[in-house]
Amino acid sequence: MDPLRERPGTASDAAHAAPHPDPRPAPPSRRGVLAGLGMAAAVPLVLGAGRTQPRGGTPTGRAAVLRNAALVLTMDRALGEGPLGAVEQADVLMRDGLISAVGKRLPAPPGTQVIDAAGKLVMPGFVDVHTHLWQSSMRGGCADRDLFGWLADCNWRTFSRIAPADMYRFVRLGALDSLQSGVTTLVDWVDAIPYDTTVQYVRALADTGVRFAYAMFQAERDATLITRAKRELIDPVPLASAQVATHAARAIQGLNRVHWEIAQDLGVMLNSHVLERGEQRADDPIGTLTDIGALGPRLLMNHAIHLTDDELAAVASHDVRVSHCPLSNMRLASGIMRLPDFGRRGVKVGLGQDGGTNDTSDFFALMKTAVGLQRVRAQETSVFPQIHDVLRIATLGGAEAIGMADTVGSLTPGKCADVIVIDPAALNFAPRFDWINQIVLNGRPENVHAVFVNGRPLKLNGRLVDVDPGRVVHEAEAAAARLRAVS
Repeated sequence: MDPLRERPGTASDAAHAAPHPDPRPAPPSRRGVLAGLGMAAAVPLVLGAGRTQPRGGTPTGRAAVLRNAALVLTMDRALGEGPLGAVEQADVLMRDGLISAVGKRLPAPPGTQVIDAAGKLVMPGFVDVHTHLWQSSMRGGCADRDLFGWLADCNWRTFSRIAPADMYRFVRLGALDSLQSGVTTLVDWVDAIPYDTTVQYVRALADTGVRFAYAMFQAERDATLITRAKRELIDPVPLASAQVATHAARAIQGLNRVHWEIAQDLGVMLNSHVLERGEQRADDPIGTLTDIGALGPRLLMNHAIHLTDDELAAVASHDVRVSHCPLSNMRLASGIMRLPDFGRRGVKVGLGQDGGTNDTSDFFALMKTAVGLQRVRAQETSVFPQIHDVLRIATLGGAEAIGMADTVGSLTPGKCADVIVIDPAALNFAPRFDWINQIVLNGRPENVHAVFVNGRPLKLNGRLVDVDPGRVVHEAEAAAARLRAVS
């Protein structure tokens, strides 16, 4: 959703209470995780092997192999069969935070942790290209409102009152919920907040262990905070990157230009809400972005529902990237993106949960909805995206949309080891008929058996590693109670 439409002004520092004591738990210890597991080796059939310095992380010194997975979807045609690079009965070897090899009966170097993946599905983690994690603070709110009503009655009213330490709690809750659903990379679009709140926001993301891009909006008078936050908060985090957030509109074209210039100076993407509702055509966002020179591969447009044919052609010809947020668009009655038209023109599109109006962090529901909405609109089942299309959009397509396809999105050796393991032996998933279809049509977050980010296990055996969910929920509930007390 677009948190800047008819925005009543940046919240003042006084609207944010003084920070509470640091709410973070002690740094997690993973000593003993996977310890004691055996090691197996046999003559391998190696489909891919390689090792390079990871661009999206640092060497970890750890190695693990997912052994004998029933099905591996590599998202790399060169490594397997069909459009998703499928390999049956295969291993995935991870070393120093990277995918080292995919193949059958891979030898495991000494010290490698061996994880039994028999009967399970392995694939790259999901890439969420547009969210607002802080909006976990108002789940279920304003359910009868459209975009503008939701923004006025829930979004702005809540956002301006969140204290720095409570921002940490809400963001951590949202990030962990996304992680347990299989999201390993996310882009968080964050409106203008005081710097001490930004500190807590970034710390919450970093403490979760997810790979993230922090898209930061600031008013022109505070625009230097974007560069400062990148230097002081984002750059020191190995799994973090920065984007510059804006809202393209003629009325604030000068600010849009400042944001674009900062993005160019920093070498990062500009991230803008565009035409989520038809009424926003009066803002002329495409014309504004064109006039400031931002149309190109370093522009990520969110929603992009109400584009004309000419605007869609311009987006495609300039290699602009787009996020599709179908569940949020349904909730807010915003419309249905012309996804088949984007697909035909080769536009790089990823899926976004869009924060509070996605209502849950269920990425499987997001994929299923992306398919179903287009079928309802076209009244035919052959329309784009098909199941294999949406699985690619959710992984490698999302990575392409945010300029990270050389780092994540597929199990190509040399890329970062952002991997999920899905357990189909569940009441909602079994029996096996067509597993690829079942991932999208039957899958739920509870089927995510394991999650690795940069080779680090963040979820194992269906449980988040070194996280007390009860404590996370308790702290978020307490923070929500404080919000209600000052409403």
